[in-house]
Amino acid sequence: MINILLYLQRIRKSEGDSVPFFIQTTGFMVIDELLKILTAYLPDKGLFLVEAKILPGKILVLIDKQSGVTIDECVALSRHLYKELEHTGIFEKSELEVGSPGMDQPFKVLEQYKKRIGRKVRVVMQDGQVHSGVLRAVQPGHIDLLELIKEKKEGKKTERQIETTLLLQNIKETKLELK
Repeated sequence: MINILLYLQRIRKSEGDSVPFFIQTTGFMVIDELLKILTAYLPDKGLFLVEAKILPGKILVLIDKQSGVTIDECVALSRHLYKELEHTGIFEKSELEVGSPGMDQPFKVLEQYKKRIGRKVRVVMQDGQVHSGVLRAVQPGHIDLLELIKEKKEGKKTERQIETTLLLQNIKETKLELK
């Protein structure tokens, strides 16, 4: 699922009432066009969309790919988007930023989980429970972790590994463990 966030600034009418910004701009048309362009462009390059945001004064597009995105790929997409969206006039008031999410950022799309199979992750569930382990498998509705459980039995410390299946709908946040 593509995560699109629109942050709509408010402007004041002469009477002092607050009016949503989108009423006086083509922001929704631009986001629709942006998504169409990204949907057509990214798969051919082996890239996937992590997030697209339209903020006051800025359009932010975060992309990634299984082997890691390069600066050249970000530059090429930026130039392509500028060329394709220039006619909308959006760049008169907004700058375009294309990049990749940082390694310390939470995962937002399924492809990021797939990219991290075999790596250690920290998962915070909606109920506050925390799981830490090696990401073993990713399915459309869940992920599988191999967790190392430390216990104390009869005064001795023991460790055992357990396979844990976590439903994506119950996950609040997943981050790569960088330690």
